[in-house]
Amino acid sequence: MEEPSLNDKHMAISTTVVQDWIQKSLEIKFQEEFQHDVPAEDVICSDFYADQMQDANYVLWQATNIAKVHCTFSITIEELNTTHLLLDINEGEKYITIYKGTHNLTLSNVFSIAIQKQEGEMYKGRCIIQLNYLLPSSEIDLFHRPVCCLVKEKIKCTEVSPSKDRRIRVIQIEDKNVTLRNVHIFIEGCIEVKLKKQNGTFCSTYLYFDDIISAWLCLTGKSKVECELAHSHCECYVFKKQHKRNYSFFAIVSLCLNVMAVEEAVVCINSKDLQNRNEF
Repeated sequence: MEEPSLNDKHMAISTTVVQDWIQKSLEIKFQEEFQHDVPAEDVICSDFYADQMQDANYVLWQATNIAKVHCTFSITIEELNTTHLLLDINEGEKYITIYKGTHNLTLSNVFSIAIQKQEGEMYKGRCIIQLNYLLPSSEIDLFHRPVCCLVKEKIKCTEVSPSKDRRIRVIQIEDKNVTLRNVHIFIEGCIEVKLKKQNGTFCSTYLYFDDIISAWLCLTGKSKVECELAHSHCECYVFKKQHKRNYSFFAIVSLCLNVMAVEEAVVCINSKDLQNRNEF
């Protein structure tokens, strides 16, 4: 009889076990109407540098053809020959003191952001400005078909069917009776739509959708239902309806989801621990 190794022992590992897995395809069609304005978003990234000879404010951003906007603003000062700088908001309406390093700000009713120049100052850095505003429909180029994409991190799946009320179906798989239970899953998400403006630049708007799907899975009372996005495709159109003043976004979103029944389990395995032992 073979003697066990001194280093043989059992190891228990907690892991997630997939009990059942199917792929579910669905197509969601939806529309959203707008009359005057469209919620829009722009993201502006830029590096900046000002030497001691510059005698004017350094304009980081200034509105053109849009009203005051809401923005989140991140600025990093990498080099600075003085103790601090002053951010000029709305051409002198408000000043914010910033220092070397990174600063994150949220600003409302903004139409310009600049760095106030003082004599002898030198600075270098970069900024990211996310602008949220209402884009007038007259500023949209309706002859340009919008480009859209699914915002994958916004896809969310939630089982909404009570576990006690699941319908049951018995089928045969490889000559064995298998009990399947019916689940309903609420799917929600959004797509990003790139709109072309009349001036040739682009901005983003977001359209939200939701739907409920039904699936039959092999699961127990301890199982959880989870979804993963396998692949997706979307199309978007913008047009004006006949006999109406409103414009409409019309979108078609195709999703392929991996729908899984999972359960937490403890797996025991034989393991060899390679730690040294004391010599006798």
